[in-house]
Amino acid sequence: MKTIVTFFFLIALTGCASKPMIAGAEKVLLTRNPVPSGCQFLGEVSGAQGNVITADITSDKNLMQGARNELRNNALKLGANYVVLQNQSQSNNSDGVGGTFSATVFGNAYKCTNNNSQ
Repeated sequence: MKTIVTFFFLIALTGCASKPMIAGAEKVLLTRNPVPSGCQFLGEVSGAQGNVITADITSDKNLMQGARNELRNNALKLGANYVVLQNQSQSNNSDGVGGTFSATVFGNAYKCTNNNSQ
């Protein structure tokens, strides 16, 4: 019984928070602006957070922030420092109650020099 209570307690704690950024990901710029000239395209990246199980215990803000954090993490793993956001979506409960249960963002990742990524 103690194991079950501990399991649900841990789910509740992790369900409330947004996914963390890895070291260095905070330097990845997310923007809707066109990519500066001279940047190298590295690939498409995405980030997502949320599901039906944790929806009621995770705020809409944390869902979107977690998706953006994961997008930055994935871009950094490619060596990117600049991401042009292409699309974002939020899935809502079909009955209209309870708000958002997942968030997803997509973008194109680029490696830009310091002079043209600002």
